[in-house]
Amino acid sequence: MENTARSLLVLLLVGSAGCAMNRNAHIAPTADVEMDARVLAKFEHEIGEYIEEHRDLVKRIPNVGPDATAEQIDAHRAKMAKAIQEERKNARQGDIFRPEVEAAFRRILARELAGPEREYVLNGIRQGNPAVEAVPTQADPTKMRTASVRVAVNVAYNEGAPVSSMPPTLLLKLPQLPEQVRYRFVGRDLILRDTEANVILDFIKDAVSDRSVPRVP
Repeated sequence: MENTARSLLVLLLVGSAGCAMNRNAHIAPTADVEMDARVLAKFEHEIGEYIEEHRDLVKRIPNVGPDATAEQIDAHRAKMAKAIQEERKNARQGDIFRPEVEAAFRRILARELAGPEREYVLNGIRQGNPAVEAVPTQADPTKMRTASVRVAVNVAYNEGAPVSSMPPTLLLKLPQLPEQVRYRFVGRDLILRDTEANVILDFIKDAVSDRSVPRVP
């Protein structure tokens, strides 16, 4: 009798886990996310809503094949960017980073920058950050310049600008994302960027409080 009950319990647990995975199949499993479960669920819901939009657009604008030229890839990206911008024409800052979610992200960043890994995290934030790292000029590759990136919802990320890294220790504390979306830093701002369309979906202004990281204009 006891073995039967135990077997039933295992089946119920496996079934429940399977349902949860199916509901959030687009979200990578969380690691050590330091966020209230209710707030995390709210963020994942907004990300999930966007991914559904993204997938619908991909059906209408099929991806290029493995043998596509650079011109074809650029053309596809431009089509995706335009479609996303039209689909989200009423999008505003905070649609994904809702106030409670933004507050949770700020707390996580503040803890990381006050902890023993502070310098390591800061170096990661600076690496590839367009407000910090310069790029060669087209006219004279020996000369360097800072490539500006306009941080705003629904704006295309400057193709000529570098893209920041994300410190692995920080990523472990943040909600993990599906492959279509990534966190990036532009100056002190934390942005959500569609990797295929190269469009900024939302951002947290001055998410990094450390003044050694410059602000974007």
